[in-house]
Amino acid sequence: MAGIRIRGYGYAHGDKVVTNDDLAAMVDTSDAWIREKTGIVSRHFAEHRSNADMAQEAAEGALRTAGLTAEDIDLLLICTFTPDLATPSLACQVAGRLGTKPDILAMDVNGACSGFVYGCTAAAAMLVAGSARRALVIGSEKISPMMDMNDRRTCILFADGAGALVMEYDENGLFESVTGCLPDDQILGCPRFDPAIYMSGQEVYRFATSQVPEAIETLLAKVGMDREDIDYYVCHQANLRIIDSVARRVGVDRKRFYTNIETTGNTSAASVAICLSEMMEKGLLQPGMHVVCAGFGAGLTWGAMLMRI
Repeated sequence: MAGIRIRGYGYAHGDKVVTNDDLAAMVDTSDAWIREKTGIVSRHFAEHRSNADMAQEAAEGALRTAGLTAEDIDLLLICTFTPDLATPSLACQVAGRLGTKPDILAMDVNGACSGFVYGCTAAAAMLVAGSARRALVIGSEKISPMMDMNDRRTCILFADGAGALVMEYDENGLFESVTGCLPDDQILGCPRFDPAIYMSGQEVYRFATSQVPEAIETLLAKVGMDREDIDYYVCHQANLRIIDSVARRVGVDRKRFYTNIETTGNTSAASVAICLSEMMEKGLLQPGMHVVCAGFGAGLTWGAMLMRI
């Protein structure tokens, strides 16, 4: 187990709120149908903001709450599958905007909707190894341009946003994770040269509701903790029905599974980061608490991580 603590947090959203009724005016759907199938009421699209804009805002919030400057960061990881450019990376763009020192390691991590768990896992390993003192890990996605607005299976789900954490080594902290990949590019993906997300909803549901509880159980066994030792669980915000099913299978009170999908939609790699930032802002996460986060997405990737606040 790694000694890691969270020093700061921040988040950002797209600049346009899109309601279910707004979508019903574009595609054959309705507010009632979307609420029933997904739990989503509204979401944010970045109509006039780039991915870098949102990532920068989240990063600045994380640095501010940490009481640090950009020059205090040694490692900058941005978890995304929707960078503004093929190259340079989104991380390099944001590093330039923030004014980080020139010897920083900045790179993107594409783990799809598991991306933030992957990014935090990589950052924790480098912090423990002494390769960096402080890491800024950002989950940031601008998915709205990658959707077929005639496909109600996908266009009702996804949204834009960013969340960020500052992580640093602390011998009294705690971080552990489990990750994996079950290679499949047919169930969920987004071709680069035909940019429209495709998804088999039933297959994703089956994958998530079986793999996520198993990942959480494996993680808890790895650290020798019981499900009741965890104060909060944060799942990737893909679908409220998936989260309800995971809570039942893990066997804990659904109230301990934090959600914000109702007003944020599915922001892929940003979702867990936004949730954690909101929880810290609201004072839900206090020092000494334990939180388990789980992600799942295209790849098919999955992962779960445990942190002590």
